[in-house]
Amino acid sequence: MKRTFVRLLSAVLAGGMLISGAAAATLQSGQAVYQLSLDPLGTEPFPYSDTETYSATLVPVGTRVESDSGASLLVEVFTYHPDSGHWGLDSILSGQAQVVVRDDEHLFHISTMAEGGSGESLDRGIWLKAPESDSHPASVTGEAVDEWALNLVNEAIADNLLPSVLEGQDLRETITRAEFAALSVRLYEAASGQTAALPEEGSSPFTDTSDPEVLKAYALGFTAGVSETTFGPDQLLTREQAAVMLSAVCRALGASIPAGTPAFTDGASISPWARDSVAYMAQSGILAGYGDGRFGPQDSAQRQACLTMALRIYQGEQG
Repeated sequence: MKRTFVRLLSAVLAGGMLISGAAAATLQSGQAVYQLSLDPLGTEPFPYSDTETYSATLVPVGTRVESDSGASLLVEVFTYHPDSGHWGLDSILSGQAQVVVRDDEHLFHISTMAEGGSGESLDRGIWLKAPESDSHPASVTGEAVDEWALNLVNEAIADNLLPSVLEGQDLRETITRAEFAALSVRLYEAASGQTAALPEEGSSPFTDTSDPEVLKAYALGFTAGVSETTFGPDQLLTREQAAVMLSAVCRALGASIPAGTPAFTDGASISPWARDSVAYMAQSGILAGYGDGRFGPQDSAQRQACLTMALRIYQGEQG
């Protein structure tokens, strides 16, 4: 998708209409009508570029947007660049059934796609932004989460999958190797009904951690070190590493991980040692890629995403 295409999309809401409801609203732009799950809060002008200024409808965090006709959406996500003082295109998601405004850090331009997924837009589109706020969704035990993860995280907490090291933490942040080790042990114990034993003193090769959950995960074969003598407990875990570690938990619970080829557009960038695990996890519905078809194997894994993956494995074992 060329950036010049974005500039051809007139996003001014003039001529559109807004119909408010108790907890919903309708925005119309050109030929398309969009349903919003929450009432808009107002409008705010913003500079899109050096020469263009538009108006965005302010909506609460968690607002869901979908086409009234059920057509696919073209979603363009913008981020603010303080150096230029303007908003710039960050990513484009095509063929979305709906979009959720999850934070106040991004500006969303949403339009209706032409049939056939050609990437063409049928209308001027609407600009949406959440007003700046310190509020955020929180789990039943108070951890900060994104809107999409709220119900899943609450389910995971109810199933006793949240390890103590993550209690009270911002689950929207990235997860460390030590935190994920604790999550893998908690998942194994919950799904198997067995208590992971602490290895004998002196059996650990690691000189940089004595964390009992890390040692349990190592003894169970869920994780290894970053070298022969170090674990790297504070290092961030990547998405492909998370897939491999969770696959190890699945093996311990009796699953067989066959050879497979991940069906992601960036599959070639997935490390060879992780491809079978990523393919298995994706085909089992445990993990998913980004909206544009990528997996992002070297991207840092998110706490809430890892917790929801653990939940899917747990629910599969219970089912």
